[in-house]
Amino acid sequence: MKTVSVPSRLWYENTETLLSFPERWEIDNLTSPGFDKPGLKPDEIRSRVLSPIEGPSLEELARGRKQAVIVFDDMTRPTPVRDVAPYVLEALHKAGMKKDQIRFIWALGSHGAYDMISARKKLGPEIVENYAVYNHDPFQNTVRAGRTPTGVELWFNREFMACDLKIGIGCITAHVHVGFGGGAKLILPGVAGIETINQFHNQLYRDQGRTGLGNFDNNIMRLECDAAGDMVKLDFKVDCLINRKGQIASLYAGPFRATHAAGAAEGKEHYGIPFASGYDIVVSNAYGKANESAIALLLALMTMKPGGQGTAVLISDAPEGQVPHYVMRAWGSDYGGRHYSPKGPGFIPLLMKKLIVLNPYPDRTSLDLVCHVDDAVIVKTWEEVLRVLEQDHPGGAKVAVIQDGTMQYMKMPGQ
Repeated sequence: MKTVSVPSRLWYENTETLLSFPERWEIDNLTSPGFDKPGLKPDEIRSRVLSPIEGPSLEELARGRKQAVIVFDDMTRPTPVRDVAPYVLEALHKAGMKKDQIRFIWALGSHGAYDMISARKKLGPEIVENYAVYNHDPFQNTVRAGRTPTGVELWFNREFMACDLKIGIGCITAHVHVGFGGGAKLILPGVAGIETINQFHNQLYRDQGRTGLGNFDNNIMRLECDAAGDMVKLDFKVDCLINRKGQIASLYAGPFRATHAAGAAEGKEHYGIPFASGYDIVVSNAYGKANESAIALLLALMTMKPGGQGTAVLISDAPEGQVPHYVMRAWGSDYGGRHYSPKGPGFIPLLMKKLIVLNPYPDRTSLDLVCHVDDAVIVKTWEEVLRVLEQDHPGGAKVAVIQDGTMQYMKMPGQ
């Protein structure tokens, strides 16, 4: 048997899963250069946090400030905030700030709230035990901050707005809307009110040619994020690039526009898969954003045979299930958030020959973002996946394995 290893269970064992295939099949491992980069050592992370790529240091910014907020991304993002936050705190304390002047806020956007088990995974126990950690509530306790140039009404978390030093810690990965996440996206939609979040997502339909996975240059949704970051005065940002082990492989600190520009420029190579298409079977793994695994299907569609002739295998291994999303997901049998649309049976056969979902912890609503649950073959083990695939492909097959369809993107020919 031929084998390919893919990363699995970031917030649990954080291990590798070995996928086996028949010898008669042609197997291509679609990966990107940054996934194999080594993780930065603690002293390297500290040096980059304390020595920003532009502007004053965080310690300089913190002098004379009264209240600091550290906004950090949630469990739908792979950032090991626990590896960065101690050095942010070091700078704040050197500037004279005390523990009770500092708080952490989850950048949930319209995702559901988290408990302290998740907070300990994300921040580490020492921070949870010594600093206030708050969930963001998009439905209440928000403060108006103005409008973006295109008219999006900006309402933000009250606690966030009350602080005179605003810091963000997050990651840059390829993103289906803003091209590359990171920068001020942590703020919009991260700590925005629900109506602001809905209006932000409306921008998708204003000019779809200026949004999309890996589409960074002149992205209209990114411009909304930047406008919001300027308006609320996001003072300092740490943006990380992540490898296949969930480690920080690169890091930029400083003004959010500068960190995002540098990180996205590196991200084009770090996360970029050389263009490939025409596969009979595409296995798209969800690792960094396993609880938003449906987005991994976009790369599968781009990579498989056209005309509905390919088979997609989505690896959706998130024991906690898919993240609750107040804008995009279902909240009843035939209704959901503002940007949710019910999916009846029959949609997936229009796009592909078959969709197989490997989910060791399946539930009936996990696919509501993309299809009706009956459009997919849902199994719990790779052995079951292989049985289905071999029945459909008793002879040869051209197979692609995408290491992480939630963080990577496909380069276009010539890039």
